[in-house]
Amino acid sequence: KKEGGGGSDYHALGAMEVICSSMAKTLQTALHPPDWLRGNYLAVRYEDLVVEPIKTLRQVYSFVNLTVSPEMEKFALNMTSGPGYSSKPFVVSARNATQALSAWRTALSFPQIKQVEEYCQQPMALLGYERAGSPEEVKDLSRTLLRKPRL
Repeated sequence: KKEGGGGSDYHALGAMEVICSSMAKTLQTALHPPDWLRGNYLAVRYEDLVVEPIKTLRQVYSFVNLTVSPEMEKFALNMTSGPGYSSKPFVVSARNATQALSAWRTALSFPQIKQVEEYCQQPMALLGYERAGSPEEVKDLSRTLLRKPRL
């Protein structure tokens, strides 16, 4: 069911509001953790794993006091820089993750992107996602919209 014009799915917007609100609460807890949580969590963004898979994998393994095997490093590289690409969510296969990383920039319209930014502005800011300034900026894949997270 469409409501309010603009081509947005009313139910998808409602779900996005709930998800982003929940994420904002979780991130606020991470920013101001209770004693029992302090030092007991690690925030990892998908983008970090895609851009620097070995470094990020080593950070995760180190956090849980493990050492990454060469086989696991090879697997991570294959899964993030393989030849494939799938538009289906949750498909686990070797793929060009850098391409998947920016797929939203070509798949969504600028008004859709602005709606996501409106509903998710707090978690996006904390996680280091820069807001898109214009349709041209979104489509310019040579420009990153990712900054250092505040966590």
